[in-house]
Formats: sequence, C-alpha cells, structure tokens
Amino acid sequence: MNEKQLEQQHVTDTISLINMEKQLLLQQKNKASKDMEQQAKETSDYKIRTGSNESFYESVIEYRQHEQELLIKYNSLAAQEKRIKTLTTMSDSPYFARIDFKEEAEVETLYLGIASLRDKEEETIIIDWRAPIANLYYEGELGEAYYEAVGEQLHVDLLLKRQFKIKEGTILSMVDTSEAINDDFLLEILDEASSTRMKNIVATIQKSQNQIIRDSQSKVMLIEGIAGSGKTSALLQRVAFILYHNRKWLDSEQVLLFSPNHLFTEYISTVLPSLGESGIPTQTFRSYIEQLLPMLSLKEEVNREELFLSGDENQIERMKSGLHLVKRMARYTSAITDFGPLFRDLKLDGRIILSKEKIRGWYQETNTQLPMYQRMVLLQTKLLRKLGGLQNDERRQPWVKERVDTLIEEIFENDPNMDYTEEKEKKLRKKIAKQVVEKKFKKIERMIHRFRFVNSQKQYLHFLQNVPQNVLDEKGISQDQWLHSIKALRKDLINKEIPQEDAVLFFLLMKNLHPVDVEQKARYIFVDEMQDFAPAQVALLRQLYPKANMTFCGDLNQKVFGNETIVTSIDQLFPQQPVTRFQLTTSYRSTKEITDFANHFLSQDDRVQTTTRFGKLPTIIKSKTPNHALNWLVNHLTKTKEQAKYWRTAIICKTKAECLSLYEQLSEFLHYDVQVIIDEDDFMKRQLLIIPAYLAKGLEFDRVFAWNVNADTFSTDQDKLILYTICTRAMHELTLLSSEHPSALLNNVEDSLADVIQI
Repeated sequence: MNEKQLEQQHVTDTISLINMEKQLLLQQKNKASKDMEQQAKETSDYKIRTGSNESFYESVIEYRQHEQELLIKYNSLAAQEKRIKTLTTMSDSPYFARIDFKEEAEVETLYLGIASLRDKEEETIIIDWRAPIANLYYEGELGEAYYEAVGEQLHVDLLLKRQFKIKEGTILSMVDTSEAINDDFLLEILDEASSTRMKNIVATIQKSQNQIIRDSQSKVMLIEGIAGSGKTSALLQRVAFILYHNRKWLDSEQVLLFSPNHLFTEYISTVLPSLGESGIPTQTFRSYIEQLLPMLSLKEEVNREELFLSGDENQIERMKSGLHLVKRMARYTSAITDFGPLFRDLKLDGRIILSKEKIRGWYQETNTQLPMYQRMVLLQTKLLRKLGGLQNDERRQPWVKERVDTLIEEIFENDPNMDYTEEKEKKLRKKIAKQVVEKKFKKIERMIHRFRFVNSQKQYLHFLQNVPQNVLDEKGISQDQWLHSIKALRKDLINKEIPQEDAVLFFLLMKNLHPVDVEQKARYIFVDEMQDFAPAQVALLRQLYPKANMTFCGDLNQKVFGNETIVTSIDQLFPQQPVTRFQLTTSYRSTKEITDFANHFLSQDDRVQTTTRFGKLPTIIKSKTPNHALNWLVNHLTKTKEQAKYWRTAIICKTKAECLSLYEQLSEFLHYDVQVIIDEDDFMKRQLLIIPAYLAKGLEFDRVFAWNVNADTFSTDQDKLILYTICTRAMHELTLLSSEHPSALLNNVEDSLADVIQI
C-alpha cells in the first residue's frame, strides 16, 4: 500500500474505535437513565419516619444517600452525553493532522483531533488539539523543537507534520509541510463554501491565532483584527482551550460569552459544540442586564440602524455609555453617606409598617466610621429584627384570631378522630397564628432582604440631577437638554421601563449603595465585536467580577459610533493590570481582489493584508435606471442559480427600508428562494438573503451584491465605512449595483481593482 492508502486504513480503523466507544457509552447511558428514573421514583416515594428520634435520623441519612447517588449518576450521565456528542462529530472527520517526533531516542506518532481517543490498551490514538504537545503542530518546525508541559520545556526532534482534509471518513487531501499550516492546504479550506453557521478552525489555526488561543497567563487581552482575520474564530477556540486547560476546576457555567446580537449568536452557536464544549452561556449584553434588573424592563433600543448609518450618537447617551458618570458614583456615594440613601415607606395593605423616617433614624444610628455599603447591611439586620417584633404584635390583632378560628375549625372537621386537649389546641393556635402572620409579612420580609426599602429609582434620578453644569458643558449638553432627559426618564421609570445605558448606571449605583446578588459567578469573560460594547458595560462587569479574566475582540474599522470605545478607555478600565494586545492584520475571508477593493474605502494606515487566494475582480454595475439594475440582478441570480446552489448569497442594502422595497419588487417566483432578514432575532434559513448592512456585520457569505450604491445613498466618510463593511462580507464574489447617479465613492476606483459594466 502507498502512503495515502495506509493513512486511509488508519482513518477507517480510528472511526471503528470511535463507533465502538460511542456504542458502549450509549448502552451505559440507557442503563444509567433507567437506574436514575427508578431512584428518582424511590426518592419521591420516600417517607421520613418520625416514630422516634432514632428512626428519624436513620431515615434522614438514608434519604441523603439516595440524593447523593442520584447526583453522582446525573453528573455521569451529563458527561456521557457530552462525550457522545463529541464522538459523533469525530466520526465524520476523526482528526486533521499528524506529527512524528523523536523524544529520548524513541519515535512517536500522534494524530490531532478535536478531542482525545484511546484504544482498548489505553494507548493514545488521537490527542486533543489543546494538549500542550499539540503545540508542536502549530508552532514547531521540522528539526529541533520543544513544547511546554507542567511549567518546563521538553525538547524533541520533530520529524513530520502532515495535514489532512477528511470528509465522511475519506481522505480528500493530505500534505506534508515544515510550516504551521501549508499555504495550499489553507487556501483549499478557505475556498470552501460558507454556511449558515461558523465553522471551527482547529485544522487551520495560524501562528498569530495560536498565540491568542493558548495564552493562559494574560488576565486582560485585547484582540484587534481586520474583517475576515479569524478574530472571532480565535476567540471561540480560546474559550475551548481555556476550558480544557483549566478543566479540573473550571465549569462551563463560569464562562460568560457576549455577542452583539441574537443573529450573530446563532451564527457562532455550533463552533464550541463542534469542539466538544457545550453549555457556555452566550448572550447579548442586553439580555444579561435584563437578568440583573428583573423589576424593570429595558426600553426598545434606539434605532441601531440609524446610528450605524450616521455614525452620530445622542450626546447624552454617549456620556452615559462612557466612564465619566461611572467615576462620579464613588464621589456621589461618599457625599450622601452621612445622610443616607433615599428610603421608602414599607407598607402592608396600604398601612405603613416601617416609615422612611424611622428607617433613616436607624440608618443614622449605625457606625458612622463604616462605609455606606456596610452600614446598609447593619440597617437590613435591624429592620429584620424590627419586623420580627411587629409580627409578634400583629398576632394579637382581631383579624389573626378570626383567621386562626377558621383554620382550627377546618382541621378538626377534616380529622374528627384527632386527640383533643386544651394544651394541644393552645400550641396549635400559636403555631397557626405565627404561620398566618409570617405569610402576611412575607412580602415586606422579601423587600428588606432585597434592599427594596431604598427608593432606588428616586436615588438614580437624584444622582443625575447632581451632575455639575461644567461636566455637561464639556460634553456639549445644555441644561435644558439634560433636564428634559431626566424628565423623560422619570416617565419611563413610572412605567417600569429604563433605557439600556441608564440600566447600566442604575445597577452600578445600587451596587455602590448596598450588596447585590448575582447568580452567575464568572471566572472568564469574552466579549466579541467590542467596538459596539460601551466602556460603562465593561465597568459593570469589572465591578461584578473583579477577579475574572477578560478577553475583548473586535474590528475598529467597523466602528460606527463616535463615542468612547473599550480600546480608548482600556487604561482607565484596567489601571492596575497589564493588558496583552494582539493585532490580526491578515484577512482569510475574502479573495485578494475583494480585499484590495475594500481597502479603497480605508485610509492608507488601516489597509488590510490578505492571503494569496485569488478570484474574480469585483464587478461594478452602472445602470441607467433602477429598473435596469433590478432586471440585471434578477437575470443574474436566475442564470447562476444552479452554479451557485451550494453558495450563500447576500444582497446587502444600506437600510431595512431598502431591503423591504427590493423584496417587494422581486417576482413571486423569487420570493420562494429569498429570505429577508431585518431583525436580529431572525435566523438564516435560506441560501439567498436580503439583509441590511448593520445586521450583516460579523457575518460572511460566498457572494455579495451591494444594492443601490448611488450618490444619494453613499456619500459621506461614514458611508465609506459602511461600504467597507458590506464588501468585506464577501468570500468569493462581490458585485456593486448602482443606477442613474453612481456614488462618488466609486469614481476613483482604479481599473485594476474592479470590472465596470455599463447597462
């Protein structure tokens, strides 16, 4: 057999091993599921024996053992399900690379895949791409090399690096190389069609990406990358690596991953599961802040499309999204510490149980040497104690006696054989009265536990009212504008609504005043598309998770707002911590021709490097009328339908309105093939999409048609960035359509950058 046939035999044998392990796990899982169901039934049927103290304690211990066994089986079942999913993924393509090396005179061969695999003799068949030794593949070159494990360098002689492209158990291609990734192999992967979901890139990780992924030392990391540089892919592989590297103590629930919108979340949703990692909470910041403030609902966001198109932003929102007001909070809190926060009356059925005046008095009796945070905890304890006294008094009220009489009567009616003594009835009355009053006061008790005796909404408005005029002047905000915004916010709060930028500051202020309980305990936080993530939002995460490691990732060439960014505020956000910065300046998404064309819309300094993957020149269609442009588009889509059936095609318009207008103009016949996406909660279901530019950010398509690139739609500097964003969505083909009066931004395009067709 030749070398390829031998490798194919190894693939076949490996897939057999994978399927054997999978079958074994499925059998174990089915058995464990049945056992768990049976034990759950036994546990639910279990009765605590109360005949004597001895039998009571014995039955409690037995019950606890039932619970523990159930918990162990559940964890085992969850681990089995996770492994089965990983093996299912591996059964199609078990590995992507092989390395041969000599260590201490012994030659070893290892294959790299998304997870490890051992045979019956516990010999390693596949190693996890995240294992330390796998770094030989990504970083090492043939000859003397080393890898790091357990804090020391282990030197080897690297003899072979072989890369595979395997699909459905068949080797489609294999190549030996001395580099990290052979260029031809990389280009072959990049030439593949896109899909509705992002793919993992473990087979094609570049050295620059590998450094990002395997960095286990940096507490704060900043990844700046141009469009198509693999920054999001590297971020997600980094998540998978961190989980593997810290697997002994890090749970997936302790990782927070933020994406810009639900459409993008759906797009990246299969990457981590394809690497054998699942259960990572991926969410937008909006959904996250909604969980922190369950008593308020977030107002519908200001039109994000308008912000994207104009690059302008309301000065007040800009200030609230920055760090200035965040910094003022400590000073404000200190200023009100002696007097205390704004309290509210605690009422029960319209009756004041604990007045705000009394609450203030008790607050001011706390130790004045302590910060407000601690004084509020002492006040909370005092209020709970006072509430206990009030409940004792309440038990003497006539309504309690009436309620107890009714309940006692019901008890004796339902159980006529019950032994009756005066002593028993007295004890029972006392117990029932206590329960009745506790139930009545439960709401007040809950409010005290949650610090809702603070009038947080009034407090936040008071904080805003105390922003000095010189600060407003510095931010270009007039006194009238500021007061008008506070008035509008007061109305929102009455309706239990709050804008997102206020929600962040509101929560931060509450955290300054008293303890807040956050269910999730994040140890690692990852933020994608950081250019749209406000510094105030990072400040909130910093305060909630001061010890968490943070990784930020984004493309500042796609920045659409004029406000502060994480990058410009990084030194203020992390004054005590070093920040590790990475820049990814090579685009792997688009062909060289598309990248060169997109560079036309950037300044010389921001221009993008590209891989040497060649394709067609972008096409500029200049038509006499909108109808001519539409007819050309429809004819071209029809003519190339069969040729491009495995490609994803996006017609990207500047606005949502243009998307809807274009869709209406298409024939009924085309409506069956086309999906219009105008909402971030939509999912990509078809191969042909019409989508506005602001929702296309972060996505990629095999071919892109930029619609209506006319003088009246694309003319400003901000429009250059919008066109850059549209063009860099294309992997293989790009066409720009204009009619009547083409945009002046296309006038200076060199002949070598695009084919221009007049119709």
